[in-house]
Amino acid sequence: MNNKAYQKAHVKVINALMLLLSMLFLMNCSERKGRDSARSGVMTLAVDRQLGDIASSQLETFTRYYPDAIIKLQLSGSDKTIKHLLDHNARAALISGEPEAVEDSLFATMHRPFRREPVARDAIVCIVNRLNPLSKLSMKELKSLFSGKENNGVTPLVTADDYRLQSVFAAAVGMRKKEIRASCCRSEKELIHRVSTDNKAIGLLFRSSLDGALKADKAYKDVRVIPLARESVGSLPIEPTQQNIFEGRYPLVTTVYYVYYAGDALAAGFGSWLSTTGQKAFEKSSLAPYRAFERTIILK
Repeated sequence: MNNKAYQKAHVKVINALMLLLSMLFLMNCSERKGRDSARSGVMTLAVDRQLGDIASSQLETFTRYYPDAIIKLQLSGSDKTIKHLLDHNARAALISGEPEAVEDSLFATMHRPFRREPVARDAIVCIVNRLNPLSKLSMKELKSLFSGKENNGVTPLVTADDYRLQSVFAAAVGMRKKEIRASCCRSEKELIHRVSTDNKAIGLLFRSSLDGALKADKAYKDVRVIPLARESVGSLPIEPTQQNIFEGRYPLVTTVYYVYYAGDALAAGFGSWLSTTGQKAFEKSSLAPYRAFERTIILK
């Protein structure tokens, strides 16, 4: 090969390498832009299953505003939601109730900071068959029923894999989760069905679970919610209405948290949406917003 041919071949190789490097640089920039943007990218959101409807609604609205963001839902029982985040199968999670101490410790051992933002309010409700004569319960009476100390022939029910509900309930009535004595159902649907066909059954579930089930199946209209009083004497029973939940008047209110790793741009962007614009959607759902949605009134 003569010197001129060699130089031409050398230039072609250099040009090819430059083109390849430019393509790699552009691809890297594109990927980094997708990762770092609060309004674009792809991620999975793990969600406690009773929050599936409102999570889906929030995602639909968010992605309508920001079409470059693709967020997929991963519904599960509360025993697995945070695990999906810890295993990096999801980049954020929406849960009812605070993470347990063991979950917090697992985050700590990973040496990766995470954020937990309150975004809405839910409540644990107590349901019975419409033929059940109970008209109200105090927190003390509820504790007696679900600790096995006094049941009067009543069959207490919980959902087996909703350990976060059990933890929130146990803490609220002053007992440990392992002290709960109740029959376990495989799903909220099974729990509601058992209550609807047994006037001796009494079940605990999230208000969001009950509202979702009632929308899906009218047969569940045979159940009713029992008002709860904080004290046995001198305390009025309170219904779990959205207003009473928002104001904290109902005794078994729980906070819905959005959990994500610090530094994740898209996860942080969606969390910011839930804490601001998304509050309006919570207000129109079976949940209560965490904070009052601000409205602007223009006077002409």
